Amino acid sequence: MKSWFAGLIMGVWAISTACNNSTTEQGDVSEILTQPPFRSLTDSIADAPGNTELYQRRAALLLQQDELQLAHADLAKAWELQPSEAIAEQLVNILFMLGNTREAIRFLEELIKKYPENNGFQRRLSEALVNNGATNEAIMAYNKMLAEDSANFEAWYERGLLNLEQTDTAAAIRDLENSFKLQPLLLTGLTLANIYAEKKNDRAILLADQVIARDSSGEMADPYFIKGIYYVNTGNKTKALELFNTCIRMNWKFQEAYVEKGIIYFEANNLDEALQQFKLAATVTNTYPEAYYWQGRCYEALGMKQEALLNYGRAYSLDKTFKEAIEGAERVEGKE
Repeated sequence: MKSWFAGLIMGVWAISTACNNSTTEQGDVSEILTQPPFRSLTDSIADAPGNTELYQRRAALLLQQDELQLAHADLAKAWELQPSEAIAEQLVNILFMLGNTREAIRFLEELIKKYPENNGFQRRLSEALVNNGATNEAIMAYNKMLAEDSANFEAWYERGLLNLEQTDTAAAIRDLENSFKLQPLLLTGLTLANIYAEKKNDRAILLADQVIARDSSGEMADPYFIKGIYYVNTGNKTKALELFNTCIRMNWKFQEAYVEKGIIYFEANNLDEALQQFKLAATVTNTYPEAYYWQGRCYEALGMKQEALLNYGRAYSLDKTFKEAIEGAERVEGKE
């Protein structure tokens, strides 16, 4: 192999007898490999150093014991001896587990050239680029995938999510609709319904009803919640409350439904009922910042400054990007 990774795996293998994960001292490596459950495989490797399967089997055992660096070294040796898509996938996974995102991205780029028909490598590359903050590059990767295979519904879906993240709603809807047309998955239908609900488009109701009709177990609360959001946005608060109640009956832990109910009561100046709903949301999930923020809003409206500050503080402690919580606290403190 003439790629950058050929040098990498040779280097890793050369030092594999002197390194392990962060919990292993250098001098302990040979001892680890000569102790159960690795000893028999280590002996077999010594007898048959060209046997790829032995390295893979020992790597699997090492992973079970959290010996990530040693597992990576074994997989790298297996790849050196006999490159295959299966080994490549394992190497990609372990690179991500080790936090070596840049190396994983570079390796995926090599794999895409080596195995152009493997859409999985294309997808993993795009995901890695997104996680590394390279959204535009990820979109370009999906553009390439779709140019080569316009029937790839997963690529349409993933690019749709990226466009949504980039606030290009029109492009997101186009991509998601293409994905849904090719493969009408419930997740895609719900994603589209949610976007349409926010845009006050009644296609949200159609899609949500389609999901409900296909929910054979009758346990999926999400489409009812999305319909509730549509009716909130279009001004039918009574219908929205009915749907949020249905959602809670189906799943009493659906924290967002309590908050949406509370907001309806808050906007109607029914502060006691609103506060009750927000407290229920916090009881269901005590790490949900919205529940505390809205309690703060209620206490602020009731003139209970200390309680308001306490809840704004809780919201901020759970989400340091929650600027509304900071603004709420500043508002209350300004009233002192």
